Amino acid sequence: MFTSNKPIKDWSDRHVWIIGASEGIGLALGQALKLQQARLSVSARNENRLKDEFSGKARILPMDVSSTENVAHVMDLLIQEGTVPDTVFWLPAVYHPGGVLSLDPEATLKRLNINLVSAFNLFPRIVRYWTKHPLTNKQYHWSWFSSLAAYRGLPNASDYGASRSAISHLAQSSHLELKRYNIDVSLISPGFVNTRLTQKNEFKMPLLMSPERAAQLTIKGLKSGKFETHFPKRLSILFKFLNIIPIDLYLKIMRLLK
Repeated sequence: MFTSNKPIKDWSDRHVWIIGASEGIGLALGQALKLQQARLSVSARNENRLKDEFSGKARILPMDVSSTENVAHVMDLLIQEGTVPDTVFWLPAVYHPGGVLSLDPEATLKRLNINLVSAFNLFPRIVRYWTKHPLTNKQYHWSWFSSLAAYRGLPNASDYGASRSAISHLAQSSHLELKRYNIDVSLISPGFVNTRLTQKNEFKMPLLMSPERAAQLTIKGLKSGKFETHFPKRLSILFKFLNIIPIDLYLKIMRLLK
């Protein structure tokens, strides 16, 4: 079995920072890792929600990822204190279902800013710090959350799917670049998870799972050392197959399914 990262089997010596921890998979992941004795920092825009869920359990760092100034302030604080985490989960995402003809340019740009552009507010700051402060007993680890929607174009998901594809590409590129600096990069590609995002869908979602199950599968995937963790397998394997067939055949299949 091919592995690309050092397996994470023990979280008790990890300082984990979850970006997007106020609900959904991020919240469930924080709760699960706390049970595994990880030292935890959590961020989201909703400070009250973070306090409700993590008060006394984690360091709460309210942060608007779309604000360069806010992100820089939080990062500067961590550097000054010497408390920069060694493991980061990046989960920020917003979603609005709808076809291309119904896209509102201003709203779409705001979603893309959160889903993609905001990643570049924090990621370069973290990895630059990591490269200047190497670890000797373990690897740094950055984990990107994408989606099975990143594999190929899907109807009514143009801006969301595009942003997820870009995150997946960023994960691959950064993995290749940062490996020599003792920095591991992984990619998490979930299917349908019961969150505020998927609750907007009006269609039946196959193999819908709970955030708690998604969190457990994420932890299991990182324990294996694989670059990508994708789930649920019955759906993700189908998506991977659709990703390798000729594009004209894929488009024809998708048109017939509409």
